[in-house]
Amino acid sequence: MNGYVTVLDSIPEETIAVLVYLIGSAIALWCWYGVTKRLPKPAGGFLWILGFAVLLTPTVSEGPNASLAPAIFGLLFGVLTKEQDLIWINASLILFVIGIASLVGYCWSTYVTNKAKTAVNTVKKNTSPL
Repeated sequence: MNGYVTVLDSIPEETIAVLVYLIGSAIALWCWYGVTKRLPKPAGGFLWILGFAVLLTPTVSEGPNASLAPAIFGLLFGVLTKEQDLIWINASLILFVIGIASLVGYCWSTYVTNKAKTAVNTVKKNTSPL
């Protein structure tokens, strides 16, 4: 057990914190996917994108020890301190990620739909009597 503790002592705390946060976010998004896949396609996909954006949109925290932080924490801190600039910056970052992810999701959905239609048309062409 002492060997494991010495290994953790050699890794910087910030690296451990980011790693734990990313693994925890991946687990949370995996569980959230289990919930949203049972919903209709557009609603489930958008709710998954919303969860992704809330959990994983990055921002830079303020102060003397500024570092990378989730934008939702900056947004909540801005709401609690009633600092309008902080609210708008972090909300716009989250909305930007939602917009980009929605655009990528729409393109992917269109691609998959067209690919399925092409496959069906190819099967119909190959099976039609001449």
